[in-house]
Amino acid sequence: MGWKGSLIELPVWAAGRLNPARVDPTRTEPREILVLRPNDFGDLLTTTPLFQALRLRFPSTRLIAGVGRWGRPVLENNPFVDEVVEIDAPWNNKVVRDQSLGAVARFIWKSDQVAALRARDGFDVGIDVLGSHIGLALMLRAGVRYRVGVRGYRGGWSGCQSYINFATDVHVSRAALAQAELLGATVLPEPRPQLYLTEAERRQAEQLWRNGAAAESKPLRLLVGSAAGIPEKSWSAQALGAALRQIALTLERADEKIDIVIVGSPADEAKAAQIVAASGLTAGIRSLAGQTSLRITFALAEVADIVLTNPSMLLHVAAAFRRPTVAVLGGTFPDAQAHDTVWGYPPPYRSVGPTTIMPGGPAANWPTVEQVVHAVLLTAGERVKSRSAVG
Repeated sequence: MGWKGSLIELPVWAAGRLNPARVDPTRTEPREILVLRPNDFGDLLTTTPLFQALRLRFPSTRLIAGVGRWGRPVLENNPFVDEVVEIDAPWNNKVVRDQSLGAVARFIWKSDQVAALRARDGFDVGIDVLGSHIGLALMLRAGVRYRVGVRGYRGGWSGCQSYINFATDVHVSRAALAQAELLGATVLPEPRPQLYLTEAERRQAEQLWRNGAAAESKPLRLLVGSAAGIPEKSWSAQALGAALRQIALTLERADEKIDIVIVGSPADEAKAAQIVAASGLTAGIRSLAGQTSLRITFALAEVADIVLTNPSMLLHVAAAFRRPTVAVLGGTFPDAQAHDTVWGYPPPYRSVGPTTIMPGGPAANWPTVEQVVHAVLLTAGERVKSRSAVG
């Protein structure tokens, strides 16, 4: 946070003094806790363990998630969330286009969504998981009586009653759990995303996988993410297609079948088609980009043998189900170790980044096709051995 943010912190501090704590959640169980995370899919996915931590700490408290409408599917069927309220906040996400100061002010002061929050007669506790001046303003506007934030990221902490300290070497899920610790939580779940599927969703995903394979075959299921939220974080279609071709041909020579399914949003359909074309494969590969709901994409990941993805939502979805994952890092993430410290997971996750930072900016900073192919085949070998042992 720069000097401008520090200046903004002065009126934030004053606003906090004018709105002192009116409850003490460390002494009395709150009636409601509002958890604010109206950010991108990955941000929300990494926050999901917080709800279990809060439920274990406060069994009778009503837990309310304030998320963008796009994030609602992430929390469907979650046993630790009592209610989801939509907050299409114009900050820190890639969905709301106008994120100007004017748009922020209009949202906080005039939007129907914030008006609906205010009509609820306040919340005992509010947690701004991101930690920002704007998040603090939203909590004050919503009548939050005890506020939890983050110091050292984007401000707002001085208007909170408690806060964690931002650190660049702490995983985002662990940081969210630290906010529960501020409220007295001592039993914490693993800092890993949580997704809860229905049996109907599982059956639909299983059928989609079977549609691409002969009845008698048991191919290796490779789920591929076609894009990332930011184009600079997305490996090119040509490189990904070339990697898929090498992976498929190598497994074929080892008498192993493979079923490659590419997923993505409707906006990713064109790139997914480019990946298929670049692979040159005529069988064993298909695109479902734009053809499945978010929840069915989750279900496809649950039963995949390997997930190959950019640093995107799919990485965290695969982690929720502990699926073997290869994350292709580059562009704005040339340092794989730094990325994995904050966003990565223990094995069977592995990442592949460039070994040498090349001149030319983010577009040049990607691993080679051979590096990615090696990582996927290494993971495939582990999965084939595992499946053979089970069989």
